[in-house]
Amino acid sequence: MRGPNNDDTVLLEVNHLQTSFFSHFGEVKAVRHVDMKLNKGEVIGVVGESGSGKSVTAMSILKLLQNTGKIVGGQILFKGEDLANKSEKEMRRIRGNEISMIFQDPMTSLNPVITVGEQIIETIREHQGLSRKEAREKAIKLLKLVKIPDAEKRMSNYPFEFSGGMRQRVMIAIALCCEPDLLIADEPTTALDVTTQSQILKLMKSLKSEFNMSIMLITHDLGVVADICTRIVVMYGGMVMEEGSAEDIFYQPKHPYTLGLLQSVPRSEMDQQKRLTPIKGSPPNLVNPPKGCPFAPRCDYAMGICAEACPDYTELSNGHRSMCWLLHKDAPVEGNPFLQGIGGGIHGK
Repeated sequence: MRGPNNDDTVLLEVNHLQTSFFSHFGEVKAVRHVDMKLNKGEVIGVVGESGSGKSVTAMSILKLLQNTGKIVGGQILFKGEDLANKSEKEMRRIRGNEISMIFQDPMTSLNPVITVGEQIIETIREHQGLSRKEAREKAIKLLKLVKIPDAEKRMSNYPFEFSGGMRQRVMIAIALCCEPDLLIADEPTTALDVTTQSQILKLMKSLKSEFNMSIMLITHDLGVVADICTRIVVMYGGMVMEEGSAEDIFYQPKHPYTLGLLQSVPRSEMDQQKRLTPIKGSPPNLVNPPKGCPFAPRCDYAMGICAEACPDYTELSNGHRSMCWLLHKDAPVEGNPFLQGIGGGIHGK
C-alpha cells in the first residue's frame, strides 16, 4: 500500500477500520475508516491530539476495547490473518507473544503490591511455559537488556522503589518477554522529563534493531517521533488526515492540521519572545461527527465545500497522502498554503 518498505513483508495492514463506543449518549464513532500499513522492521508514528483516535486504533488492533467498544467495520490483517474475526482465546495467544503493548502510565500498569521480578517471571511463565528458575534467569537478562543497573538485586524491589523512567524500562522488559514481532507503544514518554524521554526513545531504537521488531509509536508530541520514526500518520477526528515519511511531514506538510501541530511545537532556534501558535477551537463531537472534513471548523483555510463533504486522499509522492480540498485540482490558488508555498514545515521550508 503506502510508505517505503524496510522489508518486503507486510506485517500489519489496517483497512477501513471503524470502531465505536455505545453509551446512553449514543454511538461515539471513535475511529472512522482508518487505513494504515506497517512493514516488518519499520517504525511508524501515529500522532494527533487527545481524542483523535490514536489509542483506540491501537486498542482495536489488540481487541482490548472496553465493554462498550466494538469494531463495527474493516479489517486488521496481521501476518495475513484478520484479527477482527479472532476469538478472545485466539487473541490471548497473540497478545504478548506476537504483539506487545507499552502503556503510557507504568505506575498504573504495574501491580504495586507485587515485586517487579515476580511480575516479569509471571509473564514469561504464562506465555513460554518455562520453569521458575529459567523464567527468573530470563527476567534478569531482560532487566539488564533495558539498562536497569543491579538487575538481580532489583528483581526484589516493588514498583514504587523505581523512578518513572525505570518503571517504563520495566514495562519495556515485560513487553519484550516473548520477542514480539510488533511493539505498540502508547505515549511511552508522556510522564517523563525530557532527559528520560530521550533515554527511553534511544533504548527503543536500539531494541528495535536488535530484535528486528516493528514499532507503532502513539503520541501527541511530534517532537517524540522525529528521531525514531521513518513514517508518520497524522490523525484527527477518528480519521487519517495525512501520512508520509518523517521528512514529508516535517518539511513538506500538506494538511492544515499537520501545519497546526508543527506550529505548536517549541523549537530550540525559536525566538524566546515569540509565542507558540495554538490550534484554536475544540475537537469534533464524534457522537454526531461532521459530514465534511472534521478539521474544517478549526481550519484557517476552510472553504464552503470543506463543511459539506470529505475529500478523497490526494497521493502526493511515494507514500505521502493527504485528505484536503486545498489539494484538489480545482482548488483556488489565492490564499492556498500548499499552492503558494505558505506555511511550510517545522523549519519553514
